[in-house]
Amino acid sequence: MTEPPEDRVWARHPRRTGAVLIVGAGAVGGFVAEELARIGFSPLHLVDPDTLAVENIVRHPLGAPELGRPKASALAGRIRRDFPSCAAVGHCADFLELSAQEQRALVREADVVVAATDSAACQREVNEVALVVGRPAVYPAVWVDPRIRDAEVGEILWVLPGRRTPCYACAAAFRRAASDTQAARGARVDIQLIALATAQVVTALAHPGDARSAILDPRRTAIYLHGFTPTSPGVEAIFPTDGLSSRSVRVPFPPRPCPSCRGWRYVASSDASAAREADAPSTRAAPEPRWPVGAVLAAVLLLVTVLFVISLAQGSHS
Repeated sequence: MTEPPEDRVWARHPRRTGAVLIVGAGAVGGFVAEELARIGFSPLHLVDPDTLAVENIVRHPLGAPELGRPKASALAGRIRRDFPSCAAVGHCADFLELSAQEQRALVREADVVVAATDSAACQREVNEVALVVGRPAVYPAVWVDPRIRDAEVGEILWVLPGRRTPCYACAAAFRRAASDTQAARGARVDIQLIALATAQVVTALAHPGDARSAILDPRRTAIYLHGFTPTSPGVEAIFPTDGLSSRSVRVPFPPRPCPSCRGWRYVASSDASAAREADAPSTRAAPEPRWPVGAVLAAVLLLVTVLFVISLAQGSHS
């Protein structure tokens, strides 16, 4: 097949280029890969150890003809056929079982990394490698909570290296306080919604100078999406109305240095040099004490009372 002319392929919108590594080629990762190919990203490296099973086809980009085939290579082949301008490469492998050299090589070739697996251990490993190599990473998932419907709420966590944002490990306590997450649950339409939003986050990270990058706020690095289903009582405080909506949420740095990125709340708003200095406990300056507002008001009231009593005593003596 003759490759279509570039000027006509990208006649509707300018092409956004860049290399992306997608770890996990399941429902979320698969749709993310397809959408990034439509936007113009290339190459795409897809890593997944699994084959397409019967229970996957109702919500996966691949259909029945691909049953039994490795998801990563089958999806990469389909993307190359449908979008010849995208050099998609499938790796039928478990990211956790790759050598450290192989992991770093894959991450180093990418401008942005997407971790869309159903393994918390694998997500943590991607986080560690992305931090070491210095690549932005995105972690799409869905909320798993008995109080809400399947895939009603999607979560997209994005991370910049160098302690500019909390990392995946930093967000662990924050995530447990809200709900657990999984890579894919629910209907195809819910998963596609998360994938489409994830592709936009990837685009913003890969092109920080683009106007679309304004969707990212470094102080609010978790994006919550509510689908088209009626709002469950468990999330009414976040999404007070039914229907499609989104909300960016601040993920706090941990109170102690994160074991993965070494970020913590006292250096979260500092510049890079101050953050580096915080790595040396012997030279780290102690944080300035912050007096609670109530204590300050009580002290002021006490001082006024003492002064009033003194003035009364002086008046009685005169």
